Amino acid sequence: MQQEKGTLFICGTPIGNLEDASFRLIETLKSVDLIISEDTRTAKKLLARYDVKKEEIESYHDNTSRKKSEAIIKKIESGMNVAIVSESGMPLISDPGFKLVRLCIERNIKITVIPGPDAAASALVLSGLPADNFLFIGFLPKTVGKLKKKLEELKTLPYTMIFYESPNRIEALLEEIKSVFGERKICLAREITKIYEECIRGSTNEVFQLIKERTGKGIKLKGEIVLVVSGHEIKRNKDFTDNIIKNELKCLFKKGMTKKEAFKNIMAKYEISRQDLYNISINLKNFKIN
Repeated sequence: MQQEKGTLFICGTPIGNLEDASFRLIETLKSVDLIISEDTRTAKKLLARYDVKKEEIESYHDNTSRKKSEAIIKKIESGMNVAIVSESGMPLISDPGFKLVRLCIERNIKITVIPGPDAAASALVLSGLPADNFLFIGFLPKTVGKLKKKLEELKTLPYTMIFYESPNRIEALLEEIKSVFGERKICLAREITKIYEECIRGSTNEVFQLIKERTGKGIKLKGEIVLVVSGHEIKRNKDFTDNIIKNELKCLFKKGMTKKEAFKNIMAKYEISRQDLYNISINLKNFKIN
């Protein structure tokens, strides 16, 4: 008989507070045959907290060789269930695991996810910035030239952006963002879910000056930092009349646009509410709701 393959469990773990571990996560870690971790020391702390006794814990990180990845795949193919955990949060999100997942897909090995805390999403909802459209960037390039180039690519995007950065480089990053993006609303979140959780909100310059002041006093930031930055705002025209809007609508309808498409086009150009736009549109002759 053909040997039934095991499963790879992608396990989200607490990002700071161990109490955030889910029941399903703990049961999964207890039940699997092997746990692979970016940092076995961090994994062992979590296992000890919930009395999960495991003989087999192997390290797995970005520099793990193809040979070791293949060895893990063979274990899963032999019927072993394997859990992958990162140092904190979701594996693969700026953390190792992508190559192993791709190998599993190539070998037709079952993959499932045990959802857990995520620093990017947590910082986003804490920031107070728009969360309907956002862009996760993660860690930016370290060299100044590549960093500037990347920020130039991002500066005109209208989405809330999420960056990861170390405490040692956050001041330099804020200065570059201030230089390339100009004034934006930002939130610097650190130590999320821990005792000293902190969210610093304000303009780019306000947050930069505050961090610079702390550095000058010898106060060092600690913990992983998530920086949430507002997207580029397109300035809309405030100077218009009802007749201007009527004429714009007529032109758009003649082009075959639906009401929804025409409204979206005009609201991107003029600072007008949907209700006011609708009130103007109902006075148009031969106006049809598509």
